[in-house]
Parts: sequence; C-alpha cells; structure tokens
Amino acid sequence: MKMQNLLQQFIQISFPNTDKNHPIQKEFLEYGEVVEIKSGEFLIDLNEEMNFVPIVTKGVLKVTREDEEGNEIFLYYLEYGETCTISMMYQESAVRVSAEEDALVYKVPIKIIDNWMLRFPEWRDFVMKAYKVRFDGLLKAIDELAFKKMDERLLNYLHKLSDIKESKELHVSHSEIALNLNTSREVISRLLKQLEKLGTVTLGRNKVILK
Repeated sequence: MKMQNLLQQFIQISFPNTDKNHPIQKEFLEYGEVVEIKSGEFLIDLNEEMNFVPIVTKGVLKVTREDEEGNEIFLYYLEYGETCTISMMYQESAVRVSAEEDALVYKVPIKIIDNWMLRFPEWRDFVMKAYKVRFDGLLKAIDELAFKKMDERLLNYLHKLSDIKESKELHVSHSEIALNLNTSREVISRLLKQLEKLGTVTLGRNKVILK
C-alpha cells in the first residue's frame, strides 16, 4: 500500500494537469510496477536486455559504465522523478544502474512507450524534459572536465553528494570518490588533506565531513 501511495503521489506531481480518471494515470498503475532496490544493489547491468524504463520515485540511483579495460566510470545520479533516458535508446543496456541509497523505482515497460508517446502529450513532455536534464548534465560535465581543476571538481562532487544524502557527514571512501571522478585514490587523498588544512572538510575513516 505504501508503494502504491508513493506511485500515485508521483503521478500527480509529474502530470499535474490530469486527474485519477485520466487514461495516463490509470495506465501508469495498470502496466508498470514498483520495485524496491537496496543500497548497493543493481537495477540494470551492462549488456542486459532492456525491457523497461526506470523512474525514481524514492531514493537515489547511480549510473556508471565501463571503459575498454573494464574500469568503471561514474556518469550521473538519478533522483526523485528522474529517468535513465539511455534505457530508451538501446535494446541492450550500455550502462550499469545501482542504488546509491535504498530506492523505489517505477518500471515502465518498453513495449508501451511508443504508444504513450503517440497518445499522451503529458508523457511526451515528461520524456523531453528528461532528455533536457541529461543533456544539461552532459554540458556541465564537459565544462568541469575542460575548465575546472580537480580540486574544484572534488568540492562540487562532495556538495552534490551532501545534497543527495541530506547530510554534511559523508560515509564514502577515497577510492570511491576517485572512481566517481575518474582519477586515482592518491590524488583524491592529497586534495582532501589540502581541503582539511584549509578548514573546508574534516576527515575520518571512510568519512568526509563538510564544514
């Protein structure tokens, strides 16, 4: 019942110009399903057949992929109301999606997507906004790589993680930060020590506290 209530709340927020009698609201409840993903668990793995589009209704998901040598590369987070647009573009997943924290995910069957795009302008708007969010995120990532030093990227990452966790105390290892920023653990450790000397953070065992 709790999952159903969360889904209904999400539908009302996402499609504010519709009511419970609108076909899109009825079909959301009829065709999709809500699944619970525990922190660290995979929702989608690399090369997995894509038969659904995930929409986050609670919690946070992390999207990554692998390079040619098998090294994992962090791409972006998915938060409340967001979807992985990449899942609409490939028959086999080009990314890995896992739970950054416990999450509830609504799974829209791929087979219904084209039908909804034709019938529901509300769904088309939702999808186009999702693509815009991802494109804006891509531009921001390119700007960070091209114009910002690693210490700036590190601080931006920590503040973003703090917003997601809703806490200034971040339980994250230097290795995990390095993985998400596509750099070495040694570089991250050195920069974190510099930030600690500046009074920007306090360091603990697998813990970073933002001031």
